Parts: sequence; C-alpha cells; structure tokens
Amino acid sequence: MKISPISEGILMVEFSDIISAETTQCIAAFVDYIQQQYAPFIVEVVPSYTKVMLQYKLSQCDFTQLQQISLKWYQGYNIKRQSISAKVHHLEVYYHPEVGPDLQALARLCQLSIEAVIKLHSRQFYDVGAIGFAPGFAFLSAVDEAIAVPRHSTPRQYVPAGSVGIADQQTAIYPQKSPGGWHIIGNCPQSVFEAQSYPQSCFAIGDKVKFDPIDRSRFLELGGTICPV
Repeated sequence: MKISPISEGILMVEFSDIISAETTQCIAAFVDYIQQQYAPFIVEVVPSYTKVMLQYKLSQCDFTQLQQISLKWYQGYNIKRQSISAKVHHLEVYYHPEVGPDLQALARLCQLSIEAVIKLHSRQFYDVGAIGFAPGFAFLSAVDEAIAVPRHSTPRQYVPAGSVGIADQQTAIYPQKSPGGWHIIGNCPQSVFEAQSYPQSCFAIGDKVKFDPIDRSRFLELGGTICPV
C-alpha cells in the first residue's frame, strides 16, 4: 500500500499497479471499512481499479491520522486475508444486431461466429472494478481475450440506455442514454441506475456480474425497446 497527499484534504491510497480480482476485493473491503468506521471524517470516497481517493474534513482529522488508519487496516487485512462475500447480479441481455450494432463486426474482427461471441461474453462472472464516466456506469473486468477489442476511434453521439459494450478487456452497461465509444453487442432491459434512489447505482465495487442471454420476446416482455443506434 502506498499513501500520498494529493492536495489539502485529499489523499490517494494505492493498492497495486495491476488490475486483478484480488485487488478489487481488497479495495472493496477498504472502502466498506472507511465508510462504516470513519464516515464523520470523510467527505468523499472514490475507488478505482487499483486506487482509492479519500477526501477528508481537515477540521476533524489530518493526513497522518488517515495514513496510520489505512496502514493499520491493511496490515490486518493481509494477516486475516478476509474473504469478501460479493453481491452477485444476474442481468438478462438480448444479444442481437438490432440492439447490438457492433455484434456482427466484432465477430468478424475476432474471427468468431456471433454465437461464439455471445457464449464467451456471457459465460463468466465479471468484477465491478470501478464506477465512473457517467452516474452508475460500472467498469467490469475482464472479458475473454478472444473478444477484447479497442474502443471505437470516433465515439457515437448516442448510445441507448441498457446497451452492453466491450472496450479492450472491459465490459459495461450504459445506465443512461449517452455518447459512447464502446462496441455495443446487446441490450439489458433491467434498470441499473435510479436517479431518485440511494444509492443510485445497483453496483458497488467488488460486486460480481453475470450476463444471461435472452430472446427478443423476453427482452420486450421485460420492457426493452428496439432503439436505432
């Protein structure tokens, strides 16, 4: 663990320089600990794949105190190697060119059939490693190397809510309509973001996500809509 001051009232806690499920679990445990035990001192906690930014109240604590708190927790975590009981989300996805405009092109690029792309994407559990870019946008890792493709050089101006995309070794669901440069291969009709709820996102760092393929009739039954991209 490396702890560095960023500015007055903000510090960065670095856990690794490598993205891994183990690092994600460690960060999830640390974030939960800080939020549960030191909420009165903390303004904001911002986790990513390998780091956590803490903004704290200068009137109630300082860098040295939080540094000691973090290091003590990490030493205990390494001794216990505590197991995190991750929340698992099963999300239904309609994989089809009418909602996944990049599905066919991605299959050709990877020299696979569309069926093989769907199987590779939906057969595994993904870790929620970071949340950002847009409210409720969860970065999930890691897709099978056979379907890992770089994001589009020119983003689309409009991507419908629920779109499921791939960029490099990550996959994600667009929680709201927005611009985006990921390869869209399907759509999830289940809402993953509620602006009027707290928390707004159904995901938390350390959660796991499994995509379950569905057909068109099930997609429409769940409230999915066929939107041109």
